[in-house]
Amino acid sequence: MKSLSRMLPLLVTILVFSSGLSAEEEDDAYIQEPCSEEESRLPEEVYSSEGAEVVFVSGGIGYCESQAMQNASKEYPLELVFVQKTISHESYLAEIPVKITDAKGNLVLDTVTKGPYLLAKMPAGRYAITANLYDEVKTHHVSIAKKHQRLVFVWVADY
Repeated sequence: MKSLSRMLPLLVTILVFSSGLSAEEEDDAYIQEPCSEEESRLPEEVYSSEGAEVVFVSGGIGYCESQAMQNASKEYPLELVFVQKTISHESYLAEIPVKITDAKGNLVLDTVTKGPYLLAKMPAGRYAITANLYDEVKTHHVSIAKKHQRLVFVWVADY
C-alpha cells in the first residue's frame, strides 16, 4: 500500500494532464478535445462535519474537472493547491489530509482531498491550515476576508 501511495502523485499527474487529450500521429501534437457539460461540472460541495460554517469542494482530476475548479476558484474565499516538486518536474497531488483550525484552535475542517484543489467558503477570520504528505506536515496561516486567498502547499522530493 505504501508503494501505491508513493505512486499517487505520478498517477494524478498523468490523469490531470492526459485526460481528454488526443495525439495527432502526423506531427505528434496534442489537441484538447472540448469538455462536455458533464465533464465541466464542479464536484459536489460538502459541508464540514465539524459543525463549522464551512462549505468546500475538492477535486481537479482530469483536464476538464481541473479547468472547472480553476474557473470556480474566485467564487470561494480560500483556494488550496497541493504540489510535489522533484528535480525534473512538478506533480499535482490528491488524497492529502487537510485540517483547518480557527483562531481559537477549534477544528473547522478535517478532510482528505479528492484532487489537487480544495476550494472553501468560510466565515471571515484567521485560520491555520495543515496538510500532510508522507508524515511531512506543512502549515500555512491565512486571514479570510472578502478577498480570494490562494495557498499552494509544496513538498520537495529528492528523486
